[in-house]
Amino acid sequence: MTESGEIYRTSLLARITTLLAVSGLLAMQGGPARADPDVVLPSVARVMRAVCGHAVAEEARTCRMKDGRIAEYWYGAMFAADQGWAVGFATLPAPDQDPQAPDARTLVAATFAQTQAEGRIGWVFKDVQTLPGRIGTGNRNGDAPEVDDSLGPVFRPLPGGRLVMGLRTTAFGNQGSQSFAFLVLRFTPAPLQWRLSGGLAAGSDDTAGCGAPEDGPCNLGASTGRLEILAGAAARDSGAPPAWPPLRVTLTGTVPGPDGKVRPATARDARTYRFDEAAGVYR
Repeated sequence: MTESGEIYRTSLLARITTLLAVSGLLAMQGGPARADPDVVLPSVARVMRAVCGHAVAEEARTCRMKDGRIAEYWYGAMFAADQGWAVGFATLPAPDQDPQAPDARTLVAATFAQTQAEGRIGWVFKDVQTLPGRIGTGNRNGDAPEVDDSLGPVFRPLPGGRLVMGLRTTAFGNQGSQSFAFLVLRFTPAPLQWRLSGGLAAGSDDTAGCGAPEDGPCNLGASTGRLEILAGAAARDSGAPPAWPPLRVTLTGTVPGPDGKVRPATARDARTYRFDEAAGVYR
C-alpha cells in the first residue's frame, strides 16, 4: 500500500481480486478466501429489503419506509479490511424536505459480511443504519447526486478493520453545468458503524454555457479532482498517527483565473483536509 492510498480503476471482479491480493486480510472460516468468478454484490432487492424492513420485488430499486418516505437504491461497493465486506446505500428525502423535490437526502447503509461455504463466497446481512447528516441533491428534481463509478471508489484500509472511502459524485446545475465532489464515508467494524464525514469539492465543468466558436474563446473552466488518502504524520505528543488520515484533492483541467480568463489548474489549487474530531467531518 502506497502512502497516498489506492485508487481502483477496475471492474467489479477485478477490484475484488486486487483487494484480496493487496490487503492480504480476507481471512474467512476455513482459511484465506479466494477470488471467485461468481462473487457479486448483494442484489439491489436484498439491500432494499434490509433498508425498508419488508419484502420487495426482485426487480425493485425503491421501497416505502414505515414513515411513508420512498427509499431509492443509490450505490454498492465491496471492500476488504479485517475481512470482506459489502455495503449497499439507499437515499430518501431528509425528514424536513419536500418528498417530491428535496434539497437534501438522508443516506441509509445496509452492510454485509463475506462468508464462505463449500468453497463458494457469499454474503450474510449484518446491519442497517441511517447515517447522521445528509447529502445535498444539487439537482432540480431532488435526486441524489450521481456516483461516477468509471474509476471506482477511492478507499484505504486502516488498522482495526477501519476504512475511509471516497465516492465520486456529480451534481447537475443550470445550463448543463456539472459540479464534482468526493463524498467521504468512514467505516468501523466494532461497533459496526458508517459515518458520513463530509463532501470535498473536486472540480466543475461549466463549458456547456460557452457560446459558439465564432463568439470567441470560452472563459468557463472544466476541471476534475483526484482524491488521495494520505499517511498522516505522527502527533508530536503521542508519536501516533491520526486515527483518520488526512485527505488531499488535486485538480486537473482549467479553472477561472483572477483576470476572468481560464488558466491550467496547478499544484496551488490542491487542498488538504484533516479530520475534525469535534465536528466528525473533514475540513
